[in-house]
Amino acid sequence: MPSSRPTTDHLSLPDNLTVRTASEIKDLLLLSLAERPSTTLDVPDQASIDLSFIQIIEGSRLQSAQAGTVLALSKPADGALLTVLDRGGFLEAMSADDKQFWLHEGETQ
Repeated sequence: MPSSRPTTDHLSLPDNLTVRTASEIKDLLLLSLAERPSTTLDVPDQASIDLSFIQIIEGSRLQSAQAGTVLALSKPADGALLTVLDRGGFLEAMSADDKQFWLHEGETQ
């Protein structure tokens, strides 16, 4: 019997993506990745973001790859997200996969 559940979960994240909400964000991501083959993250333009969010996303990317699921951003990193990536040194040594995930640059995976 075919499932009526969507194959992609568009997960709209809250405006606070900092250490204060890290546990909640991690739980949301892990649940979505466990229930669906693909999760697309919608990061609000006005979101407060710190390094804990980047760490959660990087851990989720590893878990997603191991589980054979797909994790993606709905749009390239910009604003506060891009600033945190830059300040954290992530932009300097990005692999092709990292550029595709964070900046939507390069070939589609």
